[in-house]
Amino acid sequence: MQAALARRARLGDNKRMARLLLIDNDEKIVALVALLLRKLGHEVRTAPSFARGRELLSEEAPDLLLSDYELGPERADEELPKLVAAGILPPTLVVSGYLDDALIERLLAIPGVLGTLKKPFDLATLQAGLTRALEEAERRRAAAERLADERAARDHGSLGDDDDDDDDDDDDDDGDDDDGGWELIDPELDAGNDGACTGDGGAA
Repeated sequence: MQAALARRARLGDNKRMARLLLIDNDEKIVALVALLLRKLGHEVRTAPSFARGRELLSEEAPDLLLSDYELGPERADEELPKLVAAGILPPTLVVSGYLDDALIERLLAIPGVLGTLKKPFDLATLQAGLTRALEEAERRRAAAERLADERAARDHGSLGDDDDDDDDDDDDDDGDDDDGGWELIDPELDAGNDGACTGDGGAA
């Protein structure tokens, strides 16, 4: 809970400072984008491959992963699901100069991928894409926390009701048939995973 409050405080200021991980194998692009991100007030770590990115993600989860689509033989639509399976994929924005509708659909089907950003982009476009992604990530986190709180409250209430029922059964002398069972209520709750912040997609 303290980590969640600290994250909200960090993301709630005007600069929307966040911890970012940038995965790209182009050294010049990495240097330029990292510089732009730091000028926007973000903390930035970089990785030249998904393998190195996996190591960094295992050490510390960033607020957002900014990943190039193609890194030599590695491709985001193949590597990101592996990070999902390992339970370490943070909210992610995929960047590529070769986006089309089919690729965007594949990427957005990966749990945790919030959207895409088409290359080339200027500082304003980068800032807008990051802002949308961070806002969507925070919305999903808040929805997941609400869902967890509601489930915990429901479970706690069910246990409390059971204790009350036991007391009632002990004192019940009227001969009525009371099974004293639990009423399990498990409604389908929308955790808010249907939103995606996607930039303009199209073949470069």
